Amino acid sequence: MADDDILAKIQAGWAQTAARDKARYADERVPEDVHWETEYRYENSADPQQTLNLYYPAKRRNATLPTVIDVHGGGWFYGDRNLNRNYCRYLASQGYAVMGMGYRLLPDVDVRGQIQDIFASLRWLSHFGPQRGFDLDHVLLTGDSAGGHLASLVACIQQSEELQELFGVDRVNFNFTLVALVCPVAEPGKLPEAAGDMSDMAAFYLDKLSGGDAALADHLNFSQVAKDLKLPPFMLIGGQNDSFYLQSQALLEVFAADKVTYTTKLWPASAGPHLKHVFNVQHWEWPESIETNLAMLRQFDALSKQRDEAEADDEDDL
Repeated sequence: MADDDILAKIQAGWAQTAARDKARYADERVPEDVHWETEYRYENSADPQQTLNLYYPAKRRNATLPTVIDVHGGGWFYGDRNLNRNYCRYLASQGYAVMGMGYRLLPDVDVRGQIQDIFASLRWLSHFGPQRGFDLDHVLLTGDSAGGHLASLVACIQQSEELQELFGVDRVNFNFTLVALVCPVAEPGKLPEAAGDMSDMAAFYLDKLSGGDAALADHLNFSQVAKDLKLPPFMLIGGQNDSFYLQSQALLEVFAADKVTYTTKLWPASAGPHLKHVFNVQHWEWPESIETNLAMLRQFDALSKQRDEAEADDEDDL
């Protein structure tokens, strides 16, 4: 199949997904008691993808709130800042300041361009977040599906000058307390091993991700970029009924091999066939989703508390 035909098939598939998402949002309950601000431009650009949304509890108890940063999925070809809006609203309703950004999509840019957009949104947050109530001493970075892949790369790039040079970004002036990956496709090089249209067209996806850059092609997988880095703790979220569960299994092997600190929230197949790919993002109101998302937030809270206590102990030793 010619590249133009493959691209047309991919775009037609994501158009169908967009129609399903529109119908889902029409029926989905919207989380209550949340204030949100939309369409902040994080770059001096008219590109609508280079914008972000902010979400807060409607009634804040504190001037600043722990920060959650969400990177949406969509197979690198689909989505924008609004795709996960109800998921972000739910997280904000639990007492967090949430930022969700858009980023430019394939084939208009390669993965380097997407990473540059995400880092640009993080720089915007570092400059303007604190005055809007974002506590950047406590930051949860999360992403689902392809967004999980991008979030995993961001976490590694933040820790490596070599990777920063390769991807053309500078590290931001805050750290990630926890990186939570929801059904991530963090090993795109393994896509040919799975089933489905994305796997059938894996070579095309990989070529568009790398943009034909050999150096970039060698740094697409989490396993390729994570070696010998001092990474923050990770959390892997998903389940056996995820169509990309092979990706989660591969990531667990990488975590073990590279001695990455991690926890999991993985649902067994017996929990039900409805717990499919990124179920907790697309259906925030399901009981299993609430349990999953609260587990992520409680892990974030626990790590934040550990960090605060460690810093207090260090100050006592001075």
